[in-house]
Amino acid sequence: MVRKIKVTPGIGSTSLLIQHSELFIQDVYIDKPQLLLIQNGSMTVHYQHQEVSLQTGEMLVLNSGQTLGLTHQLSENGPFSCAIMAWDNALLTDAGLHTPAFKPPLITVDHLQVIPHVPGAFRQSFIDTHNAILWHHGLPAPITRHRMLEQLLWLSQLGVRYSLQHSESMTQRVRELLVNNLHKAFTAAEVAEQLMMNEVMLRRRLAAENSVLRNLMIDVRMTHALRLLQCTDLAISHIAHQVGYESGSRFAERFRKRFGFAPTAIRGHLRAQSVHSPITSDVQ
Repeated sequence: MVRKIKVTPGIGSTSLLIQHSELFIQDVYIDKPQLLLIQNGSMTVHYQHQEVSLQTGEMLVLNSGQTLGLTHQLSENGPFSCAIMAWDNALLTDAGLHTPAFKPPLITVDHLQVIPHVPGAFRQSFIDTHNAILWHHGLPAPITRHRMLEQLLWLSQLGVRYSLQHSESMTQRVRELLVNNLHKAFTAAEVAEQLMMNEVMLRRRLAAENSVLRNLMIDVRMTHALRLLQCTDLAISHIAHQVGYESGSRFAERFRKRFGFAPTAIRGHLRAQSVHSPITSDVQ
């Protein structure tokens, strides 16, 4: 299997996450509404002093703007893997799936919702859409948008929808600015200027949300690096450079301090393969 991410600006992303080591990953920020299909292994989600477990073949609906702990467990069939689809927040609003024109949902997902019994037609639609976007070159953006919206319609048929996020917190605004400019070493004054306020006000508003700008800068870079480690086969040195570190050893040190394990722990015994392995409808 080959890890991969495909981002379609203004619409969302699809990715294939593969992890070869069982690790507890603490405080993972969810920046976009997501739908996950567990392909192999199992996963435990830690949130608000609770734990939710998912098995192979189950789906997880995650809303954005929250921080979770995640444990990915391997199976005797191989490493943990899951297919992920994420929507840009604006797309959910534009799609109008929250209007009365759609069947009133039984569950509005503020945080997360497990779908243990996925209808076969929904599963196949998700798999086909995920594979088409991830592996087929040249899929037009309008078709990508249409097919990703179809998955939201399937959720609505199951009585599940994402709650629309209210006004963004200052922490979320800073995160969005930083994640879109990972190469830039912002000063506090530059961040404040981008957000059209002075530095004192920025720090004060972040402090009110128990956030510190320097810590946010590090966390955004390390969280993005984690995603690249899980969902791409890029060399670790290349990932370090993508998140603004010229020194691979300095990056590894920061990563270990943030997550408690080395970047190499994610990849485990993975060996490069030349042929990709798309998702199939068979549950291992």
